[in-house]
Order: sequence, then structure tokens, then C-alpha cells
Amino acid sequence: MKKIIIVAFAILLASCSETKIAYIDVEVLMKDYEATKALEIMLKAKQETIAKQLDSLQAPFQSKVQEYYANSQKMTPQKRAEVEGALQQEQQFLQAKQQEASQILQKENQENSDALTKKVDSFVADYAKSKGFKVILGTSGKGTVMYGDEKLDVTKDILGILNKEYTKK
Repeated sequence: MKKIIIVAFAILLASCSETKIAYIDVEVLMKDYEATKALEIMLKAKQETIAKQLDSLQAPFQSKVQEYYANSQKMTPQKRAEVEGALQQEQQFLQAKQQEASQILQKENQENSDALTKKVDSFVADYAKSKGFKVILGTSGKGTVMYGDEKLDVTKDILGILNKEYTKK
């Protein structure tokens, strides 16, 4: 009898302490967050600038290649091999520059994305504490949370606050 009373009391106690849970559609949040949009614009502009720089290096090389093909018949085998070697070295240099630029852009994108994710994670933690949530789940589309009552979706609320903070800066 004592055990039944203790179990009943434990169930009653557990039902009294409601755990507040919410979820965020991370895909929507990151897509519509103004900081993400600004990051994409900045990276695209940087990519275009780098592409122009690489094109300015590529154009003279292409001229040299065309000149070589136009004059190769008149060259001695030794001169032709010499020019081909120089063109090959220049092509390798240009490929190395392209790879370096690609790596720089990729690294910068990763660093900025990581910083943005940390900022959002930190904000969500503060938001959860201020609103009394014990758990806020993150979803990608609808894959992680199989079902969630729309009343528990705080994506719009968090997105609104984040965008308001971002536009103040």
C-alpha cells in the first residue's frame, strides 16, 4: 500500500512540473535570416572579384597560346619545346592560383557560417532561458521532429528578433 501511494505521489509530482518544449525549423531560420543573406551577397561579390582577377591573368596566357599555335610551324623543334614548357609552367601557375582562390573562398565561407551558427545557437539558448523552455529542438524541414504542434514552433519569433537585431547593426 505504501508503494502505491509513493508511486501515485511521484506521478502526481511529475505531471505538475510541465516541461516546456519548442522547436525551430533551422532550414527556414537560416534561409530567411538577414545575416545569412548578407553573407551570401558578400561571398558572391568576393567570388566575382576573384574571378575577374583570375580572368585578367588568364587572358594574356590565352593570347600566348594562340600566338604559339600561329607561329609553331615556323619554330625550330628546340624553340617549340622551350615555348611549350614555358606555357605549361604558366598554365600550372594559373591552375594553382585558381585552386588557392577556391580554397580561400571555401575557408572564409566555412568560418563565416560557423560564426553565424554559433551566434544563432547562443541566441536560441538565451531565448529558451528567458521564455522558460527546457528544450528547443532543431529541425531540417520536417525530418528531425516527426510531429510538432504549430504552437510549439518558435521559428518566426526567433527569426523576427534575430533580423531586428541584425538590422540595428
